[in-house]
Amino acid sequence: MPQYLSPGVYVEEVDRGSKPIEGVGTSVAAFVGFAEKGPLEANLVTNWEQYRATYGSFVEGAYLPTSVYGYFLNGGTRCYIMRISPSVNIPQRSSIRAALQVTPLLGPGSEEPVTLSVSESGSNRYKLTLQRGSTTETFEDLSSDKKDKAARHVESIVNDPDKGSKLIRIYDASGSRDSIDVRSPKAGSYSFNQGDAKPAGELPAAAVRLPARTVADLPVLEVRPAPGVSKAVTVEIADLPDQDELFKLILKAEADTESFDVSFKKGPQYIETVINSGRTGSKLVRVKDLAADSQVGVGERRPPVGQSTLAGGAAEAKAEKTKVTFSSADFTGDVVARTGVSGLEALDDVTIVAMPDLMGLYLRGQIDMKGVQVVQTAMMNHCEAMKNRVAILDSPPDMTPQQINNWRMKEANYDSKYAALYYPWIEIDNPVSKGKTMFSPPSGHMAGIWARSDSERGVHKAPANEIVRGAIGLDRQITMGEQDGLNPNGINCIRAFPGRGIRVWGARTLSSDPSWRYLNVRRLFNYVEASIERGTQWIVFEPNDEGLWSRIRRDISAFLYLVYLNGALFGASTSDAFFVKCDGETNPPAVIDAGMVITEIGIAPVKPAEFVVFRIGQISQAG
Repeated sequence: MPQYLSPGVYVEEVDRGSKPIEGVGTSVAAFVGFAEKGPLEANLVTNWEQYRATYGSFVEGAYLPTSVYGYFLNGGTRCYIMRISPSVNIPQRSSIRAALQVTPLLGPGSEEPVTLSVSESGSNRYKLTLQRGSTTETFEDLSSDKKDKAARHVESIVNDPDKGSKLIRIYDASGSRDSIDVRSPKAGSYSFNQGDAKPAGELPAAAVRLPARTVADLPVLEVRPAPGVSKAVTVEIADLPDQDELFKLILKAEADTESFDVSFKKGPQYIETVINSGRTGSKLVRVKDLAADSQVGVGERRPPVGQSTLAGGAAEAKAEKTKVTFSSADFTGDVVARTGVSGLEALDDVTIVAMPDLMGLYLRGQIDMKGVQVVQTAMMNHCEAMKNRVAILDSPPDMTPQQINNWRMKEANYDSKYAALYYPWIEIDNPVSKGKTMFSPPSGHMAGIWARSDSERGVHKAPANEIVRGAIGLDRQITMGEQDGLNPNGINCIRAFPGRGIRVWGARTLSSDPSWRYLNVRRLFNYVEASIERGTQWIVFEPNDEGLWSRIRRDISAFLYLVYLNGALFGASTSDAFFVKCDGETNPPAVIDAGMVITEIGIAPVKPAEFVVFRIGQISQAG
């Protein structure tokens, strides 16, 4: 309370007015998949040209670019890109940070390793030599200076669609914190295949490098067998209770077990001092601190909890080149590292999640159908946990209506009110092979249709009976009789109608609960819930009395009245369409003493006219 000590007139501002609740966005998509280049963290793009400038153009074998293009073509306006990296990092000349991210192209022959050699060619200039099989490419006089007046910046030269590389795409990850000399890549030879890379001759076959726990692309610890050790060694990282800097390193080889409490902080428990000490240290391994000069904190440099295995044999032992492939874990990702679908938790405004390249991975044989189900289940679990987004699932390719029905009901057996499944794949122009077409997962185009329907009609309108822009055909033509068996099971069909084009002909979720059968109902509730949550943050710590309850009723009722006027709620009057109850009945003394204020809200959503029935009969001729 203000104090009044001298006689006079005092003017105070009071806040007793309403606080309007604004509706949140409903059509912000997030795509997870492969791209030519670009950052690994989620990044917002608002049009196709912005995507192409950041992530490159179309890539053979990757469905992300065609899906994002289809999203914007069909009406999408904003989306996040979470790039799954088949990239490798080439370190800076005098720093452990990455100077370049190199992505092998995913087209024919991508199973063959690429060898990249870096050599200096003048002050702050370097030369790249690429080789895959009998193909050799050379790019000279390159620079990491984006302001290079001679226009020899590495991205513009190597990624040029006509004169650039046919083997790789490059992303300049050096940033601008260091001098041009430091940002140039370190000279050496690098051999990589689908994301695996190591400087030739530097890392023995039996050694492993562990990343930092919070900086996934920062290698912090190299572990290799001690001299004379020929048996396999299991390396385990474990946390110590209530310790931010210390962690436990457990080493096992047959009957031998060693355990050390170590840290990256210089001192008596510094990991190199403890492990590499000849008398008291490890008899099984030797370690090297790869991040000694890093600016990352000591606690943050701890490697992630888990196990690695060192192959038996001395350091000079040779191992065959292992083909590194992707797994379902690359797509499910990790929330701490901000990768995969789990990394989308940090994005509050995402409302649609799609993962088109999952099916590309299945087509290339790198995961099986169980792996597909693992990732799609992770997508649904993510959406259910966030409660403000819905996953668009692609159907597996090359399935008949009977097969997709059997897969959905008996194999996948999904049941989620936060997911929608579309079938079949759509035929689009092939942007890589001019004059040809290709079949693409429909999720990107469907996300664009959702956005278009939201913009033109509102989130309450079922995103169906809409033309699929960019589609020139379908993987399979579906009859009405075949859809009779698919639609009740939540398989949304895409059909071609004579004279009416290719249209989405279904708007159901994968839920077995009839209350959440329709997609527009689920998305309407997402919209209302998120809008009320965001627009009522002012309530926290306000005095919990009847005045507060009245303001809550007024603000929420005003918001729902606008929703009602937009046609999203069913009823001849507002009393039929919604109610807001916040009074002494919902907030008895026990609830108030617990620091809570409870408001009950009910809304009557409109349902789509999915089955239109006209009853026609004969009438008697007038007398």
